Amino acid sequence: MGLTTAQRAAIQNNWATVNANMQEFGDSLFMRYLLANPGDIQFFPKFASAGVGAQLRSNEAFQEQTLTVFQFLGQIVGKLNDLDAAGKMLQERVKTHKPRGITMAQFERLLDLLPRFLQENAGANGPCADAWRVAIANLMPYMRSEF
Repeated sequence: MGLTTAQRAAIQNNWATVNANMQEFGDSLFMRYLLANPGDIQFFPKFASAGVGAQLRSNEAFQEQTLTVFQFLGQIVGKLNDLDAAGKMLQERVKTHKPRGITMAQFERLLDLLPRFLQENAGANGPCADAWRVAIANLMPYMRSEF
């Protein structure tokens, strides 16, 4: 399947927008995720006691987590010219999360939100959002192989 050169460029250009305000985009995506999946806050012991709600956005541990995730996504975006390398990076990350009880379902729910979130908030047009979906579809098997 893979990504075309145009799809890869669309994702990387869109990521430049995200990169310019990474903390805000990270916080917003995670708020959307946790509002839709409030029980999943248990997987974040550093800020679980803050509860899901507006107060979470000002929580330092929450901000650190969202920034860490988005910085990692930036590394994946930078490796999209080699999907195998990007996939192996994700595979290694999944290995560190699985012992904490995080399942593939949590990863899938978050990644399912990403294309539309970027379309609504970071200027991704339709073809760019579709490129994100293709990239995620190509990378999911690497993650699933750990479960």
